[in-house]
Amino acid sequence: MNFNFGAAKKLYARKLHPRLFIGPDDVEPLRRKARSPYGRKVMAALRGKLSPTIGQIVGSNDPATLLKPDKSNSFAPVAIGHVCEIGLVGLLDNDGDAIEAARRLLLNTGGCLGYGIGSEAFDLIASRLRSEDRRAFAARAAGAIRKQVPEARSHYLKHAGHNITIAQNMDWALFALLAIEGEPGAGELESEKADLLRFFEATLNVVIGPDGYPEEDMGYGTMVAGGIMGRLAEALRRAGLYDAYRQCPRYARFGQAILHFVQPWGRHLIVTGDHSDEFRWRETILARQASETREPALLWLLGTLLNDPAEEVLLRKGFQTPATLMSLMFADDFKKARHPSLTRPPTQFRDRGRGIVSFRSGWRPDDTFVVFDGSQRSPSAQGHAHASCGHFSLSALGEYFGIDAGRYNIEQNCHNVVLIDGQSGRSTNGDWSYAKHDGLLTDYLPDAFCDFAAVDSSHQHNCYWARRYLGLVKGDGAPSYVWTMEDINKANDWAEFWWQLHTSPVNTITLHDTRAEITGGCHGNRLDVHFALPAPDSYPKPHAVTLSQDEATPSSTHYITDPYQRAKRCALPLETIHYSRYVRPRLLAKVSGYNGRFMSVMIPRRITDEPAKIERLPSIDNSLAVKITFATVEDTLIFAYEHNLLEAGGVNARGQWCVVRQSRATGKVLTYALGHGARLTVDGKRLI
Repeated sequence: MNFNFGAAKKLYARKLHPRLFIGPDDVEPLRRKARSPYGRKVMAALRGKLSPTIGQIVGSNDPATLLKPDKSNSFAPVAIGHVCEIGLVGLLDNDGDAIEAARRLLLNTGGCLGYGIGSEAFDLIASRLRSEDRRAFAARAAGAIRKQVPEARSHYLKHAGHNITIAQNMDWALFALLAIEGEPGAGELESEKADLLRFFEATLNVVIGPDGYPEEDMGYGTMVAGGIMGRLAEALRRAGLYDAYRQCPRYARFGQAILHFVQPWGRHLIVTGDHSDEFRWRETILARQASETREPALLWLLGTLLNDPAEEVLLRKGFQTPATLMSLMFADDFKKARHPSLTRPPTQFRDRGRGIVSFRSGWRPDDTFVVFDGSQRSPSAQGHAHASCGHFSLSALGEYFGIDAGRYNIEQNCHNVVLIDGQSGRSTNGDWSYAKHDGLLTDYLPDAFCDFAAVDSSHQHNCYWARRYLGLVKGDGAPSYVWTMEDINKANDWAEFWWQLHTSPVNTITLHDTRAEITGGCHGNRLDVHFALPAPDSYPKPHAVTLSQDEATPSSTHYITDPYQRAKRCALPLETIHYSRYVRPRLLAKVSGYNGRFMSVMIPRRITDEPAKIERLPSIDNSLAVKITFATVEDTLIFAYEHNLLEAGGVNARGQWCVVRQSRATGKVLTYALGHGARLTVDGKRLI
């Protein structure tokens, strides 16, 4: 199969099919692939899944009624969704019934088919259709294109990242145009083609961030970027019309960006927006980008992810793929998959456009993994934004400790952020409505010992200012842990600041005198959560903290009126961490003070380990410092709010923050990190 630029130009010139992803000369090699060990499994799954649908369509005396989508017809949507695969089985098996079923779907469902889906099937079986059927489908699709494109001209470029707009103009119109171009019933479409290509390029620059992350996060973002834009990018490249790899470098970064959001143990992406971790059509974009970027870890990602088990084919232990044309085409490549621990991609990632950061301590299943969300959003893709600036998701030791609550959880009270006086900064009033105020990622500093990032959530908090700083401390001698520093000013007055941690429904929260403990429901490992407050004499009245817990539910109460009933519908509790968390435990640390300035330290530990000891160290005013004591090492963590004077526990430095690790046995400095600084002295010895 040839995906080089212009590989299908001669097929278009000669008006031959298939041409979108394969050519006529590829059919026989594809049949051979269908007899290979992996290809045979894909084809067996397709035949088994599609046989009843094909039989029902072919056996119907009234296909128009059978295939008419309406609320009372549950069969039509299923059949329509499988039209491409039905066409594929017909082509490769020379199966007359499958071809007839695909033909009836193409001719009897009209615009409800979605011409993007139907066009791929049309391209596969066009040479087996009667000329009048080809003309009829092409004429109907061309009519839809001529109607759709003029309607889009006035608004498309203003919101080129909106998923419905994209589906109507890219998946339906542009994909259909590529399939029917040159057909007798299509007529002249050059003007529409020029507009659609311009739309495509604009959309590609919106739906994928400058560093590869999808604008609308997991679910919406991955399906649009991978399923619509990815398929179109490859078809346009073959047609010689647009080379996304050369003309839009961010497209080639998509797969490697998504790799940074897979859970340490694989299987699922972490949820980051108003959907699930779903990644339909992943086989197209991940397999192609694995080849183009020479990154076999993308093939591992393709095979470890699991969407709908009913649609997946298990090729080997831990590796599954959807039963589709693309899976069959790339079946031989799946043997080249390599775990990221072998290819060693960076453990840090940031997308400058979306303002989102991913840090991990390594690529092993039990490593610590944190996602930090700046909630920067493009005006061209409004619709699914959450008030998530400053939210973090945290996994470690095989447990999902700090979760993103997913769909319908729009407001701040549904995210791992700090609430002012227990309230979201801006309310959606119970509606399922996107957050209209952006956040801002203000800093990103990857480091071998301590990764660091910062956000400004003032707009979403609706206060004088709200900033959060986060670090991931790694290295030998201690578990990798996460710290946050809060800096919130409501209105130059006393307030109560609620630090939140929403956790998985299979986890439990235990409160102790000075810390909280989250026990994971997968392996029983723990997350200890500690807090440090400013010195009592720092303000006219000392800060105070009270720990508590409750159960949180979605903020879209007009849509989700029965969260407890919805939560019960999940067959297994673990399934609730992949879509909307309708009910989940929430840890609360209620800090009262004149300013919301305090520190949290979150330390994962195995069930057999003792908790680390944390004590606040005396430090100069307007700074916070703690000593964290592990079995063999001791960390000194200092943060200065504005003055950059870091002085505590024998450490004297100049910078925004520092972490110094010393041996408990000898006092020797083992490693350190200094954020935006130029001087570090420990126990009188100058290190920087």
